[in-house]
Amino acid sequence: MYVMIVGAGALGTRSAYSQLHAGHEVLLLDTDEARIAKVQKSLGNVGMLGDATEEFTLSSAGINRCDAFLATTGDDAVNLASCQLAKFTFNVETVIAIVNDSTDTNLFLAAGVDNIVSRTDIILANLAGTLLDHPMVELMTLNDRNEKLVSMKIPQNARSVGNRFRDLALPYGIIISLIVSNVGSPFVPNEDTVILGGEEVIASCPVEALDELAYVLTGQRFSSFVI
Repeated sequence: MYVMIVGAGALGTRSAYSQLHAGHEVLLLDTDEARIAKVQKSLGNVGMLGDATEEFTLSSAGINRCDAFLATTGDDAVNLASCQLAKFTFNVETVIAIVNDSTDTNLFLAAGVDNIVSRTDIILANLAGTLLDHPMVELMTLNDRNEKLVSMKIPQNARSVGNRFRDLALPYGIIISLIVSNVGSPFVPNEDTVILGGEEVIASCPVEALDELAYVLTGQRFSSFVI
């Protein structure tokens, strides 16, 4: 799988490391020469200096063969513009945007970039998972659709641990957006990703399927622990 990541900050670099560790091909784009030099030194020849909001840059980076696109910069305008190009101009199958300012959420949704993860909500979900014995946290309602963005902490003894996503009977309409590993590194999963205890799974899910999703991944029903 070829994964393109925009933003060579802490989140983008950790995402790149996780994808490389999983055996995927990765390209990390940033406009900051010093950041790219640091990436090249620590991760190898996976960094590229360029503006991800420009079609020429994305085309030169090989986006036409890209399987997943993740925008992680601290600038929501950059994340939105680059994701729109990836999704609508280059037809990348999986496009994920990190939203830094929660007030921008509706802007992303209105622009058609609906596979989003709030940086603030990830922090709050991690805090809730640490302070409370609840594996699932609702992050947001997605637009006017009957869907929720949820975060699930996978218990060490969950029935899904050790299985690949392709082997699980996930409900229809589920999109697994992101996984945060035990060491806090986020990465984009695929159907062959093996689920590990302690990981955090972020997914969009129809409201009527939340109960089944929770049961498949954690062995508990949604209604018994939702926050």
